[in-house]
Amino acid sequence: MEASERALKRPRLGSMGISESSSDIGFEIDNEASCSYTPSIYPRQIHPSLYKTNVLGRRTMAMHLRRAILGEMIIKTKFKYLHEVSGHRSCVNAISFSRNSGQWMATGGDDMRIHVRDVFDYDSVQGTGEKLDQYRMQECLLGHISNIFSLSWSAKDRYLFSGGNDHQVLCYDLNYGDKPVYTVGSRVRRRTEDFCISSHEASIREVSTHPYDSNLLLSASDCGELFLDDMRLPNNKVAKSGFFSAQIASAQWNPNESDGRTFAVATVCDPKAGVALFDIRCMSSKQDTYIDMSNSLVKYASELSIKRPPHGQAVRRLEITGAQFDPSGRYLAADVSLYHPVLYAVGDAEPVATMSALRQYPHMNPCLQHSPSSSLDKYAGYRNSCTVKRGTFGFESQTGDLYYVTGSDDFRAYGWRIPPRNELTSNRIAMLPSDWSAHETQGTDRVWFRMDNGLESSRMILPSELDQPSFTLEGSRSIVNSAVCHPTLPMVATAGIERVVRLHYAVPASIEHTRDDYDSIRPKTRSRLRAVNMAAVIRAIRRDQHNDFASDSERSESQDEASLANLSPTQSRATYGPLSTQRPPDRDERDIVDEEAIALFDELLREEESRTLFRSDRYIDPSESEDSTDSESDNMEYDFE
Repeated sequence: MEASERALKRPRLGSMGISESSSDIGFEIDNEASCSYTPSIYPRQIHPSLYKTNVLGRRTMAMHLRRAILGEMIIKTKFKYLHEVSGHRSCVNAISFSRNSGQWMATGGDDMRIHVRDVFDYDSVQGTGEKLDQYRMQECLLGHISNIFSLSWSAKDRYLFSGGNDHQVLCYDLNYGDKPVYTVGSRVRRRTEDFCISSHEASIREVSTHPYDSNLLLSASDCGELFLDDMRLPNNKVAKSGFFSAQIASAQWNPNESDGRTFAVATVCDPKAGVALFDIRCMSSKQDTYIDMSNSLVKYASELSIKRPPHGQAVRRLEITGAQFDPSGRYLAADVSLYHPVLYAVGDAEPVATMSALRQYPHMNPCLQHSPSSSLDKYAGYRNSCTVKRGTFGFESQTGDLYYVTGSDDFRAYGWRIPPRNELTSNRIAMLPSDWSAHETQGTDRVWFRMDNGLESSRMILPSELDQPSFTLEGSRSIVNSAVCHPTLPMVATAGIERVVRLHYAVPASIEHTRDDYDSIRPKTRSRLRAVNMAAVIRAIRRDQHNDFASDSERSESQDEASLANLSPTQSRATYGPLSTQRPPDRDERDIVDEEAIALFDELLREEESRTLFRSDRYIDPSESEDSTDSESDNMEYDFE
């Protein structure tokens, strides 16, 4: 009787197409049994090993399908879906998404405030007048007394670090890593910093958090100071420090979590300036520890050369505005003033690629004197001459393809797909300096790189050219300085001279994006005009830096709004001067400030657009001796315009 009960309780394997003659790795499929099905009161069961394989297979297929769809959407839509996020009162200089899911977006700029918004919580409120679209603001962080230049989240989203023109590194203990995914607050929380970690002697260009240790932070300043800050040390003591003889443009940890010891530094305005990879052991707990670029792990090629017969050769060193790692720590991209972004493989000193829009806008080639096809094309195409640009890598985890996105002086941001490394290196051309000098055409139409280590084994390098952007981000009214890729969403955040942060999506992100006429109603990129609004420029120059609108960081939002509402015409004339009477009296004050900033940088662009990478009055005669060539090269390399 007991045997029969056990037989009833045991599933009949034959009815499931599985024979009882099993092997060590699982049951064998009985094809004959699978052809006939015997009804059973027991549910069909799958061996755990087969079930696990089936689930993993479905997940893998779903992941590849999702990657393929998102990759196709990026190619098809080119991030045309746009949301504009307002709230700041002047230029936005820094954008940072939280780690992991990227739920929290922190932005900071010239208004000395940091806004933290939930990019997963989008509200579309239909009012009586215009439509109000916004991302819910979680925090308004105060404490800075001057412009904010850099923001960085700690490894587990506990701390948010900031640095700027007031020489301070501030820390906000937000502990967002333990917050629920969705939070609803009745009002925006306003708070000051929890810690002032360290103080530099000059403006702070970048703060960079350690890839896995939430307590460690790198901070770099204009005067060449580099600090390793540790939250666990008392009394704002710096764990390690070092200084460079050059101005530091950026300093960033390698984000690879298996690394945690190396970082990249970009320097300018020095004979040895460039980009280099360092080990943390080059810094010391002793003060005044000098760090030489020659002691780096990798010193990346940063010397540019061209030939312009019959004048001779021209040599120039890269003037780098920032250097960024990709999320995996394999690549390093340098944004360069008056030139294109340069791509390096982290372990290779020679560049693997340059990124440009020369295929569409050949007049942007620094070697050629092309004239644009029309007056409007003169201002189109990637260019970096007027402000500090910072780009980022992204989308490899979402699509399988790596992209690099950065801003431009033509009021756009550009994105390039990065091919596999073996493809880039195979298209790279190398020549000995003597062969390059003797060649008639090489170096006349393209800029070549050369290692500046002084060794005879140095090669002349022509990197692969990515001269066609994969997409162009439109909709801005002035220069785009920052372009940041979201870590999990197909989205890019851009900001710059305006007080607006723009979120560009590759897929529809709101009901408005699904409208049939969306292409006709979405914001358009403002065209560059030759005429400059000089009235707005003069008002911007005369604007009092300490008026009510600029505001103290300690003032409340309601006080600031009241100050704007109660600004009398007499006060306006005292602030703006006689030309302020030309501004429309019924416009919002913040819109007027935005217009003034745009007009001011339009004038700066007009003054800077004649600058070129190589000055026409400085060339090297190849027939001169090697010593005189080196001497003249030294004089030219560092004479930045």
